[in-house]
Amino acid sequence: TNPRRHELIDATMLSMFSRPIARNARRLLSTTISKVGQQGVPAAVVTQGNKAFPAGAKIPENMTRAGAHGAREVKVESNDYYDGLSDHYYLFQQDWEGMVSKEREAFKEAFFGENIKRVLDPSCGSGEQSMALAGLGLDVVSTDPSGGLVAKCAENAQKLGYAKQVTAMQSDFLNLTKDVEGPFDAIVTKGSSLPHLHTDSDLLQALKNFHALLRPGGIVNIGVRDYDYFIKQKTRVYPRQVKVGETEGDEHIIFDVWEWHKGAEGQQLVNFNTFHIAGEEGTTEYKTSKYVTTFRALFRKEMESLLEQAGFQEIQVGKVDGWLWENVYRARRPL
Repeated sequence: TNPRRHELIDATMLSMFSRPIARNARRLLSTTISKVGQQGVPAAVVTQGNKAFPAGAKIPENMTRAGAHGAREVKVESNDYYDGLSDHYYLFQQDWEGMVSKEREAFKEAFFGENIKRVLDPSCGSGEQSMALAGLGLDVVSTDPSGGLVAKCAENAQKLGYAKQVTAMQSDFLNLTKDVEGPFDAIVTKGSSLPHLHTDSDLLQALKNFHALLRPGGIVNIGVRDYDYFIKQKTRVYPRQVKVGETEGDEHIIFDVWEWHKGAEGQQLVNFNTFHIAGEEGTTEYKTSKYVTTFRALFRKEMESLLEQAGFQEIQVGKVDGWLWENVYRARRPL
């Protein structure tokens, strides 16, 4: 355990916590950072082709074949992180349905006049963006390396009535052209998923895959954490959510401890140590789980250069209103 982590619990972080949890936050966070939590257990899934569904679940008829190209085990560095968090991934948002609604409005504006009908979401997670896109009447192919999150995406599509529009399957950025068939009118990857690739060569290959899967004139919409801001702030602790669960008294605290370091090519990397503390208000019994993954701190100039090298044009950078932490890159495959 690194004793300097105790110094990271400051007033700024605690101010993010709302009552009634605030009074417990300092004690819980101190205990968590000083004692490494137990590693999460990946969710059990069954696979059909490259698709994954919860163990024991009935596999939807429309999700058993479309988009799959034989069985292939998807192995990437981040799988343990996201598989472990998959059952609680919705807790990363204080208002999951509100986020879907906000994303839907953002996509509606971004796609206006673009004749978008078929979209690839290659980092679907539990389906936030895929549900937003389906809510606009679009057909969506939703992929993710994490079998646990693909299962959640498929489950949410069923629950929200989008099962006929959403095809959920496992794939990763570097193998998309092997697993899915284009062309797509648009490709959307949000939540700063692309920086799970650490080298320029891998990032460029992923963007070239996007380019190959788009129709001429198609667009990409890529969200990347604003690392130019975070590196200046020397961010070490990043509060995510404090949330009361569905059961009365059920409490969840989620936060990251960031560790900045350099990669073999001199690129800036950052380890995310994500802690999930769960318990019941008024008790002293809280379970702490820790999940670790590494991101490339992908800066704006680097991202713009990579998009150009991949063959994209009309590169624009903006923000979704109110989400200052993420830069959204929009670019077009030339006609």
